[in-house]
Amino acid sequence: TNFRVQTLSQLPSFPRFLSAMAMVGKWLLEGSLSECERVQGDIECSEGLGWKYEAVSQILQCSEAMSDDYWLVSGDAQTASDNLANVLAPLYGHYIACRVRMSSLEEHYLTQQGEDLDEIREMIWEFGVEEEMVSAASLGRLNISASLSTMAGMFQQCVPRLMSLFEGAGNGSDMTAEMAALLEEARMLILCACHLLTDECEGETPSIPDAVCNACQLGSSSGNDCLASIANLIELLRSVAEAQAMKVSAYPTESSLSPLLAKTLMWFFRRWNAAYVLPLSDDYHREGIFARWSTPESASPIISFCATLSLIYFCNWPQEKEVQDESTALLLILAKKGPFVRQLMMVSPSFQQIAVLHSICASLRHNAPQSEILASMSSFGGNLSVEAVKGYQRLPYVDRARVLTCLVVGCSDMDNDKSNAVLDSCLKAVSNHFWALCEALSNKQAKATDINVQESACLSILLYGGIVCASEMSEPERVPHFITPYLPHLSGLMTYYAADLTICEALLKLFRDYAERYLAMLDRDQCISLFTSSASLLKHYSEQHCQNRVIHKRSEALEGEFEEEQSYQDILCAIQLLIHLGTKDFTDLCNSSKGVETGQITDVIFFGLQQILPLMTQGLLQYPTLCQMYFSLVGFMVETYPEKLCGLPFELFSSLLDSLLFGMSHSDSLVSKSSLQGLASLAKEHLKTHALASHLATKGDIIENCSQRLIQEVIFKPIIWDRLEPSGMALLPLAAIDVHKFIGLVSIISQQLGSDDKQQRMHQAFERLIKPQVLAKVAAEGREGRMVRIQFKNNFDAFVRDIHSFLIMK
Repeated sequence: TNFRVQTLSQLPSFPRFLSAMAMVGKWLLEGSLSECERVQGDIECSEGLGWKYEAVSQILQCSEAMSDDYWLVSGDAQTASDNLANVLAPLYGHYIACRVRMSSLEEHYLTQQGEDLDEIREMIWEFGVEEEMVSAASLGRLNISASLSTMAGMFQQCVPRLMSLFEGAGNGSDMTAEMAALLEEARMLILCACHLLTDECEGETPSIPDAVCNACQLGSSSGNDCLASIANLIELLRSVAEAQAMKVSAYPTESSLSPLLAKTLMWFFRRWNAAYVLPLSDDYHREGIFARWSTPESASPIISFCATLSLIYFCNWPQEKEVQDESTALLLILAKKGPFVRQLMMVSPSFQQIAVLHSICASLRHNAPQSEILASMSSFGGNLSVEAVKGYQRLPYVDRARVLTCLVVGCSDMDNDKSNAVLDSCLKAVSNHFWALCEALSNKQAKATDINVQESACLSILLYGGIVCASEMSEPERVPHFITPYLPHLSGLMTYYAADLTICEALLKLFRDYAERYLAMLDRDQCISLFTSSASLLKHYSEQHCQNRVIHKRSEALEGEFEEEQSYQDILCAIQLLIHLGTKDFTDLCNSSKGVETGQITDVIFFGLQQILPLMTQGLLQYPTLCQMYFSLVGFMVETYPEKLCGLPFELFSSLLDSLLFGMSHSDSLVSKSSLQGLASLAKEHLKTHALASHLATKGDIIENCSQRLIQEVIFKPIIWDRLEPSGMALLPLAAIDVHKFIGLVSIISQQLGSDDKQQRMHQAFERLIKPQVLAKVAAEGREGRMVRIQFKNNFDAFVRDIHSFLIMK
């Protein structure tokens, strides 16, 4: 239980404490605004803004901690709640007034000077504002009615000027500093409104904030007024979004129309729709704020409006990536809300037009001529204009794939005949174009090197990827049923485009996502198809890239490293695909069939590892994400199939063992632990079954080399402390394999110390650690083996402390 506010509220000075916080916060905000006005928005020339920002941030975080205290919802917290609402909550009004004004001034200055924030600084700024507004929203929710009243007054001042700006669109005027300041003011107000009314619910069931629910309870005038204020705010924002969208459809290149404002509005409606429109929770009573948009009659106009906005932006601003991101996210969040929302989406004319646009453009690459566009339009009908089709055609293929994901999820209700018809049309548009492409390539009617053919291949792959990403649809097992016949043909594209990194990465990503999302629902035949297609895919990919590609690490700058790592996403996708192919569920499913056995699966996985391994021992191991994923795969496979690993050809075994030895001293503790656990698994397998006998016959010092490197590169080094236990568990079976050779190895290592005293102390330390009666039971199972490992773990801890007390390895 959290007693912070409960304890503070019992102090006589609690109201004065809140009053002091509010007064200091107001003084800091007004001082910051005055300074910003003095420098006319040039933040770089301001004095004292940094510490004032930090102080305001501390006050907001303190307010958030108090307002989120669970004790406030108890019945005996009314006095404390009233104090917070009446004394501290008014600070929210001062915050949004000053924050919005300061952002407007800064935007005015930047536009006037023709300057702009660099990408890194802009990301940092956005992250800071996000955290700040989340804290401020908790403060505003202490008194929702007052906060909405303050916000309504600011919108009333801003929106008429904004509407006037939109009305003037089309006259070809350039963006002025005053226009930019006004647009930024509107955007910041929308951000404040969104954070006040909604919470980020990524990965959770969206819900209306408790403070909003409590403030909108029916039966009181304040509750009715609060509900009316929210409804009026939503209608106001709808009118703003509609006004700009209508102008975008008429004048898409007009500079006074703001993609950033459009993105913010779509973001607002995405978060608001997720929680308020047809609420999902069974705990919601159909009254107050829950009842306002909880019926098909009240929700249908909202859903149709959102589909219309998305349609306009798809066709008129296809190259505005952030707008497209939010547009597709909005449609997807609606489609995932359930069958009732999906039914309302299906009756929306705009949603139906989006489906027709997809079907028309599924075969149209970016440079398709007018004749192809008209031919495709005639095939699918509809009352769309050529301009709308051309606009949708200009959407990046990735965005078209995401739109298809929204369509598949939105049309996935099997009980709705109209949904089934639209879904069937969307899928057939993709498959028909892909079949035509495959036939043209196989019959040599089209050259794989032709740029148009390459564009078509890329489009088809990404659209199939969009279908695969629709795993949250109703009855998702329909996706494997649709995809499975095409997997061999998709894999076959790698034979033509192995040298094209863009198509390679798209194919690997497609197979990775398919395996990740649908593994649990695949039947025997679908498993076989995925396995054989993946094997072929990896074979052709590795022949081209993993043997001929040279990796160099060129940039030391943080952003440079990130960009370089992104250029190796194909390798990351290949590793992730191998991880999914090696999971137990997949192995068990495939092993139940007579056509595929576990050994064949592991052979493919280790073959992929063999091809990727040369890259991972060079520059790529310097990239954290790739390195972690690689060792996750290696550690998983070694722990799961040690007997298969030990039986691999010597060259492959040697390469993998070298990677484990490399990883055990890696600076990343997760990488080192995976490597050490893998090394321990190999040694334990040899103790049980002598699985390494053939490799030891080829190279007899494998075990001694592993033991020596473990001792000298890990145990004797300062890095041991974050990998102490896995190091001990790796040393134990290595020493137990041949105790006499291990003792000889210790003698050789001790001779390198020079000092007789150090040599003697080392021998004594190893004698206390390596006890023959303990090593004899290393391979034992059950309680006996467990007790041996616990005893050795404790002894190893003492051993390391003893060694490091006198030993310093150069």
